[in-house]
Amino acid sequence: EDFQSGKTDVLIGTQMVTKGLDFERVSVVGILNADAMLNIPDFRSFERAFQLMAQVAGRAGRRSRQGRVILQTKSPDLPLIRQVTEHDYFGLYVGQMEERQMFVYPPFCRLIYVYMKHKRADVLDHLAAEMGSRLRQVFGSRILGPDAPPVARIQLLYIRKIVVKVEPGASLSKVREQLLYLRQNLMAHPDYRSAQIYYDVDPM
Repeated sequence: EDFQSGKTDVLIGTQMVTKGLDFERVSVVGILNADAMLNIPDFRSFERAFQLMAQVAGRAGRRSRQGRVILQTKSPDLPLIRQVTEHDYFGLYVGQMEERQMFVYPPFCRLIYVYMKHKRADVLDHLAAEMGSRLRQVFGSRILGPDAPPVARIQLLYIRKIVVKVEPGASLSKVREQLLYLRQNLMAHPDYRSAQIYYDVDPM
């Protein structure tokens, strides 16, 4: 409210600043450490970074005023930075589709994330290794992991993650049957009864 009314000239915020705020007095917008968005271990990180930076840039020069956007990065030669500064959505799309096809990511496959949780890290590591081994017996090289996600512990539970790639045309009912069987079989083991195993299909 202070910024909108002119009592404050500078507004510092998180990504929430991009969500639905419309200030007509904004003439300069700064995006600090844009590289942090590009280093997230997710195949959608460039897409999301482009979307966020484009939204932030849209906060400057609203209505009839010309605005300026200052983007701080250690990688100014990165194609994504040029695509953002040139509003090259199509270039981003083409580059991302080529990369996803090369490394087999959606829309060229479907993803299932396998999450495992346990209060003891050592037990969880054994469970994750066993789950990974059994998944590879069924799905072969389409298995990635196990590894620790960016948030590897919530409250008292440690977390491990495995990625399953399902090629187009595969029988999803058979995939579901195999995953449910693996979970039931592993959790019948005395060491893993207190563990949690769940699946996230087509994660957002």
